[in-house]
Amino acid sequence: MAISPNAKYLATGGKDKVLNFWDVTDLKEPIRSIDTQGEINQILFHSKLQWVCVATEHGVKIWDLMSDEDKPYADLTLTKEQKMTKRGKRHAALSLAWNPDGTKLFAGFTDNLIHVWQISNL
Repeated sequence: MAISPNAKYLATGGKDKVLNFWDVTDLKEPIRSIDTQGEINQILFHSKLQWVCVATEHGVKIWDLMSDEDKPYADLTLTKEQKMTKRGKRHAALSLAWNPDGTKLFAGFTDNLIHVWQISNL
């Protein structure tokens, strides 16, 4: 789970593959739900933009919450060479962090590496 920077919203998700957004003043039912197509390992809001990032079993997905689209704004995956384990499974994204100015996204994967993406349109 994660709380938005303005502390008005809560995002939750897990093995059910559904990213739910809740108004913290009324937690009876989600105000929005998105099928992420993969088990959710971590959720992270961007500190300046209306973005939420999700680490899933398939990689990292970013949604722009100002959009009504359920399609991710960005789908960050590993290269074909990095993607598969020796047993033919995908490496999952497990953890996420933004750098202080929100221009780089760091993601820890099950390949024991931290992958970094530069976000240039801020």
